[in-house]
Amino acid sequence: MEDRKLDNQESLELICRMIQHTQCNLDAGSGNQFLLWGYVCTLTTIAVAAALYFTKSSECLWGFFAIPLIGTWLMFLLKRKEKQKVMTYADKVIDQMWLVLNVFCWIVVLMSLLVWRTDLILPLVAIVISLGSIITGIAIRQTAFSVLSSVGAVLGLYMLLNVVVEGHFSFAGLWLFVVVEICSLIIPGHILNAKARKTSRNIELTNAQTNV
Repeated sequence: MEDRKLDNQESLELICRMIQHTQCNLDAGSGNQFLLWGYVCTLTTIAVAAALYFTKSSECLWGFFAIPLIGTWLMFLLKRKEKQKVMTYADKVIDQMWLVLNVFCWIVVLMSLLVWRTDLILPLVAIVISLGSIITGIAIRQTAFSVLSSVGAVLGLYMLLNVVVEGHFSFAGLWLFVVVEICSLIIPGHILNAKARKTSRNIELTNAQTNV
């Protein structure tokens, strides 16, 4: 039997439902993941900056490797508590995108270590994370999400240019990285969760009214 073609109105309604479903999924999973990584990166950077300030030893910068260790462990715990959810095409695209960006961040770290240019790691990672958040915001049609992440991308680019011009990574760059995490992960994550909860309540209300 040949599938019936959707008209323009039905196609628009289907797209809207997919976006709403993806927003709800982000509230249940990916939204919390934004907050998890945002806070882990921010708190780790603050701890490294404090240690660097008091000890004046560049070896403190190795503390950044706590981010993947702590983040991965917390992600494992978060995944165990999450309920199984129906994945839409948009959900899968977003998940795959972040997987690719995660691999790219590791490539950046490894290549920077190989060429002894560790001062490039934070600026490049800041840009990659911000771009991922921008794309996520566009995919789920959250303007505030994308705008804030764009601020993070600009700051990341500024950090990179500063390293190129100065020839080294400055202490102030650590605090810029904190601002990037706040703009690209933490604040957008809270905004996303708040709007997703509102969307979820609206869907539940609509379903309740339909069943009456």
